[in-house]
Amino acid sequence: MTPQRIAGVCIWIVVSPLAAGAQQGETSSTASAAAATTVIEQTYPSSGFLPLRRVERRTASGGRKVIIETAEAPSVEGKWEPREEVVTETTQREVFRFDFDGRRRLAETTQSEETQVNGSTRNVQRTWVADLDGRLILSSASSEDTRVVAPGIRQTEATVSIRSPEPSLREVERSVSTEQQVSSAVARRDNTHFVRDLNGRWVATEARSGESRALGAAERVEEETIQRPNVNGALVVRDKVVTRTSQSKGETRVVIDTYSQDAEGFVRPDSRLALRQRVRRSTTGTADGGYTTVEEIEARNPLAPNDPMRAIQRTLETVRSVGPGRRVIERQIFERDQNGRMFLVSHDIEETTGN
Repeated sequence: MTPQRIAGVCIWIVVSPLAAGAQQGETSSTASAAAATTVIEQTYPSSGFLPLRRVERRTASGGRKVIIETAEAPSVEGKWEPREEVVTETTQREVFRFDFDGRRRLAETTQSEETQVNGSTRNVQRTWVADLDGRLILSSASSEDTRVVAPGIRQTEATVSIRSPEPSLREVERSVSTEQQVSSAVARRDNTHFVRDLNGRWVATEARSGESRALGAAERVEEETIQRPNVNGALVVRDKVVTRTSQSKGETRVVIDTYSQDAEGFVRPDSRLALRQRVRRSTTGTADGGYTTVEEIEARNPLAPNDPMRAIQRTLETVRSVGPGRRVIERQIFERDQNGRMFLVSHDIEETTGN
């Protein structure tokens, strides 16, 4: 296929690991070091957008891991120039941006902290953003507290705070999640999300309840019910998602059905849900350790919601080995045009080399 016929985004990924181990005869206390580099190039042959490149460098030494991600774009001379750099360590993340003169300036930093007390775990993240003078100002924070409230039941409370005009941090979002292992074959999860309204009161904006059941050794069914506020602010069922997964003779099949109140083009006054979308996904392994996945999305025609559902998108993904430590991932996405024909909208190629 020539570049002129590729209709979407093409991605090339190259991973080249560099490892330096301790020489023979050194003591076991000598720290080992390892480094790896990933380069991702994105081009848009038919859209006219400028190409982009992301370079990721990972190093590990003495238990310390550092990931440096650099986003690059071509200059007026056509050379790759850095636009943004993100440095991530275990408890810190820094974002640097480059001005028109190529100077690297700290734009944002985030620090994480984890504590454990009496079986409970607390994770806190704080983010500082640089102002026009380069001074770092605390702009947001988030926290997550997880604890076991009963045998087989785990609860997590999360909050998000942002800088207010006072200035101080003010909680604006909150969520409460519960995970319960009902039996060896059944697991249940519940989550409610709240936001603070103009009067400072906490208002529930979404509630999700789900259950996962194993039906034998090769089949599983997951059901999730989604509630959102109606015109009176009361939570009512809006969507239901049913996922069925099965395995047979080296093939994994997944069917995801989404039922909604507005599936027929209008919100029904009753609580009945209708099928709005269906996703069919089939994955088959190959002899070289790769696989082939075919995914098809069926949906209703918004201009004729009473017509039968039909396929609106098809994705074909293949993963194959092309040599020792090398593999190629090719992904093609087709969509249906106004004449009912499937046409290619994107073609991605990823090549990975190394461990």
